[in-house]
Amino acid sequence: MTTLHEINQKARQALLTTLGPVDYTRYQQQFSQGAGDYTAERQQRKATTSEVIEQVSELKATDHLVAPPNATVLVVEGRA
Repeated sequence: MTTLHEINQKARQALLTTLGPVDYTRYQQQFSQGAGDYTAERQQRKATTSEVIEQVSELKATDHLVAPPNATVLVVEGRA
């Protein structure tokens, strides 16, 4: 059985061969390990669904949250 490490090595080699070194590097740079402790932060916040809906509505109203041009917006219970 192939290990996950071996699969990752093969995938990286396939990308490098297909994309070339410059585009392979650009592709790899879009990923990051992140920072912080998501689980601890999530447990501290514990926003209710209605709070999240309100925050999203506020962001939409100020054009800070817009749908991508190719997105389909569904209306549920009178909300867009």
